[in-house]
Amino acid sequence: MRLPFSKARIEDLDRYIARKDYDHALEAVGRALQNNPKNFNLLLRQAEILTMVGDRQRAIEMYRKLARQYARDGFYAKAIALYKKVLRLDPGQQDVHAELAHLIDEDRRTRRPIEERLSLHRGFRKRGKNEQRLKELRASELFGQFDRRSLEDILSSTSLRGYIEGETIVREGEPGSSLFLIVSGRVEVFTAGDDGKQVYLAELGPGDFFGEISLLTGKPRTATIKAVDRVSAIELDKDSVDRIAARQPGVRSVLEQFYQRRAQETVEAVIRKLRGN
Repeated sequence: MRLPFSKARIEDLDRYIARKDYDHALEAVGRALQNNPKNFNLLLRQAEILTMVGDRQRAIEMYRKLARQYARDGFYAKAIALYKKVLRLDPGQQDVHAELAHLIDEDRRTRRPIEERLSLHRGFRKRGKNEQRLKELRASELFGQFDRRSLEDILSSTSLRGYIEGETIVREGEPGSSLFLIVSGRVEVFTAGDDGKQVYLAELGPGDFFGEISLLTGKPRTATIKAVDRVSAIELDKDSVDRIAARQPGVRSVLEQFYQRRAQETVEAVIRKLRGN
């Protein structure tokens, strides 16, 4: 029961949501936004709470506004994730892919220096600071490599996946045919040792990819990936790529070239180093 004179605190936001006290949750976010009205994380939480209380229209408006800003600032993966949230709320808004393709095409034409982009969005969480933002910007370069028509097809073929803490996302040795780009959360990478036990390799976070080899070749997964906490990731599957590439052959070339440029940062590279290959 709500106390008549109690003030909602942003520090208690997760507790309010857990007990479905959405009035307090919205009040807490609103108070925080008074001091920092452009904080993207707070605005995103506000949109999520509006979704929980059934105010879909306001939530959609906020998601689209935030997605446009992320796209204009070069954080394409975050923009994709937000547009996918719009589609979950209203599947009829299929124009989001064309809008995002336009924004990405427009943004890449400006070719603003990364240093300028890094000065934006002071509302991002401090963990990782500029290094984290830089990784996310570089990951977004993948989508800036496609021509406008191919980009729209690729965007419409991606899916937004969510995983809970401890969940296995992919398992080593199993068939695999998709690439993942982490939008939020962290995962741990494991491979089987000579004794059959899992060997920890690395932790990945926003801006990291895994599954490139399975996407490009259809080969089994080369590692086991588990969610450390709640994870949101964009998935692009091989069937979609093959379908698009049949009409637009340049799509596969873009993916292969991007993978080669990032080869030293991939899960597969870590495994090769471990095994001395």
